[in-house]
This record gives sequence, C-alpha cells and structure tokens, in this order.
Amino acid sequence: MSALAGNGTVITTVHMIVTCSNRKTRAVPGHLRLANIPGATTAQRARKWITRLDNEKSTLPIVARELYAGEQWAIARALPDRGLAHEKVRLWACSAGYGLIPATAPIHAYAATFTTGHADSVTGKTARWWQALGDWSGPDPAQPRTIRALAEADPGAVFMLMLSPPYMQACQDDITAACEMISNLDRFLLISAGARKLRDLAAILVPSDARLQHCLGGSRQALNVRVGESLLAAGIRSHTDASAYLSNLLRAQPPIKRYDRKKLSDEEVMSLIRDGLARSPGASASRLLREFRDEGSACEQERFGQLHQKLTGGHA
Repeated sequence: MSALAGNGTVITTVHMIVTCSNRKTRAVPGHLRLANIPGATTAQRARKWITRLDNEKSTLPIVARELYAGEQWAIARALPDRGLAHEKVRLWACSAGYGLIPATAPIHAYAATFTTGHADSVTGKTARWWQALGDWSGPDPAQPRTIRALAEADPGAVFMLMLSPPYMQACQDDITAACEMISNLDRFLLISAGARKLRDLAAILVPSDARLQHCLGGSRQALNVRVGESLLAAGIRSHTDASAYLSNLLRAQPPIKRYDRKKLSDEEVMSLIRDGLARSPGASASRLLREFRDEGSACEQERFGQLHQKLTGGHA
C-alpha cells in the first residue's frame, strides 16, 4: 500500500507476480506430486491436494523464494532490491500448487504445474483449480490469496504480472476481476511473451516476444521476468510507457531465429544425457542442453531438466 516516509515522500508499492518454477532446491516427496493425487474431477483432486499440503509433516517448510530454483527465480529474488527510492517492491509467486503466495511464505517442496505435458500437470479446467487454491487459507493466511484480493487490498499500487501463457490462462478470470479493483488500469501490466491476446486481457498485455532475447539475454523460459526487471530498472510503471518502451525495443531487434532441429523421444534424450554425463560427470542440465542444441537436436528446457534430474536424482 502507499504510505508516507519519514520525510513526507509517498511510498508506492509495486507488486511483482512471477510464475513459479518446476525446479526446486529440495527433493519433492512422492505424496506431494500432483501425479499421485487421485480424483475424478478437478474439485475432488484440489480438495485432496490441499489436504495433503495442510497435513504435511514429513518435510520442513522453506520460504518460497528459496525453494524455487533456476534462471527465472534467480532474477526474481533480486527484484525487491531494484525499486526506486520511494518504492516498496513486493515479490509474489503464481503457484499451481499453492495459489498466489508472497515470496516469504513458508511452503513445502511440491510438484504441480499448469504447463501441459508433465506428469504433475493440472488437468481439466485450470481456472477452477486456481479458484480452489484461492478459496484455501494457504500457507500465510494473513496475505491475499488471489490477484483480485491483492488488488482490492492495495488499489493504488502498481502491478506487474510476469506469467507464462499457461499460467496466464489459468488466472485469466482472477486477473480480469483484479482489473476492476484498481484505481488506475494504466498501472496494471501483464507480461507474457508470445501469448495470444485473450480478449479480456488485451488492454493490460504489453508487447513482448522472443525477439527481446537478443537484447535482454537469457532463455525464453526466463524472458518474462527479464522484461519485468528491465521495466523496473528503467523506472517504467505504466502500461502506456511500457508499451512504447517495449515496442521500440522490438523494432530494433533482428527477427527470431528459427532452428531446424530434430525432435527426439524421452529415451533418445536420456541416452544423449547419459553420454554427456559420461564425458563430463556432474555436468548441469543447462550445459548439456546447450551442447544438445548445438548438435542440432530439439528439446524444451523444462523437459530436458526433468529428464536430467530423473537420471541424476538431483535438481537439474
């Protein structure tokens, strides 16, 4: 919320909401993997999932910002220190396992994702799953549990949502409701590189696609948070200014590179990972993926990391 500093300066809050990470710094127990939660309907699975999280005693909780691993969250953790002198930047996670949580929330290692194609993917209506998580008190009951509730509690704040397309779609109704709560829609920015413009969210989606990798660096998986970091560093806090800034950046970038890479099965990818580990014991997933792609093969980063983890028993 906005407040007065000791010198009379108005302190503005900037809420940065980032997609959670499938990679964790702690091992995930089998009973906290969504793949192992039965249920005929989304509602049934959600109730059982929430019960397991509420009753978890076998593992110790850890604050969310320390549990999430990988490039995206390495950048996200630093965002609260990147605000201007008259700002308070608050970091939140958009989690398929816990719902909306502050980065300081104590949570258990878990495996659940809105990204399709994984054993622990949320199936069925992801919006219903997100709603069920929002109705739960969660790991920090004193904090808002939905984006709408956060906007209602702090309508004068700036909101930057850095969400992958599957997470944006799961939260679509919640985001739309949040837009009705804030005092100035120009202070609500949705960053989702390459996402199609959903009708209800078109007014808040800022221009962003893979061309920005050329100037911001990093992987596509972390591009949304890099765009948010760039806007934060540039002092941009409005949709109008962000759209102009990013449109200019996009015009200055070369076309997206297209690679004619061979797609392989999981077994073929794992065979190549074994070969890479034999040559370089302990090699990270990111290092082996670079080699893999340089050799002309195709594999999505998260999938490669999961297969690497399956072979090594580590955290990719």
